[in-house]
Amino acid sequence: MSWLGKIFGSKEEETPQSAPPGPLGLRLKGAVGVDSLPFRVAGDRLVFAAPEGNQLIEAWGEVELGGGSRLHRYYLTDDAFLQVSTTAGQIDDVKLFVFHETRNPSNQTAFNEWVKRGSQIGAPYIDLGGQRYDRVWGDKDAAEWAPPIVFDEKVYNKSFTEPDYDLTHYAMLYQRLVPGLDRYEYVIVSAEDYGPDEYCITFSVGVDVSQADLTIT
Repeated sequence: MSWLGKIFGSKEEETPQSAPPGPLGLRLKGAVGVDSLPFRVAGDRLVFAAPEGNQLIEAWGEVELGGGSRLHRYYLTDDAFLQVSTTAGQIDDVKLFVFHETRNPSNQTAFNEWVKRGSQIGAPYIDLGGQRYDRVWGDKDAAEWAPPIVFDEKVYNKSFTEPDYDLTHYAMLYQRLVPGLDRYEYVIVSAEDYGPDEYCITFSVGVDVSQADLTIT
């Protein structure tokens, strides 16, 4: 069962409503097709591997950042998500991430090891998949640890009006310029707090995408 399946259960248990479209026409229970050819051509220069075929939007995450800024996260069938950043309703950028690795701290003490000063989340760089990525958020020139960015996410699955659950992220974004491709590859590391004694650490690898890379239905 996929990462999303473990959270939401089987598809037969879902009773989705018809959701209004969001940025780019994306909507809960809609579908996204990704043009994977550019990523397959890149071969092993990318750690990222695009999901194949039509992907159902199984969940929608909403993050209010303040000042009219918002993140929309559309969680897809094959352990991937589209992240759309908007300001005052205008799209700033679109990234496609795939979940690379998940770890499950056994208790709050173990979770706190991931978010305390000097932890891996917030280090000046991170190594993943044989590549090195430099920190994006915080002081980029500092050779020291930077605190993770904290934000709350509401996640909708069965209804687009009432969230199924919410969580708090303690996250840091990293990037590298991919040689020969003139594009960036990203890693977002997030320590996720779902509530009493439920924690998860996710490592996701992503790239920038445009509307031309996507078929949205």
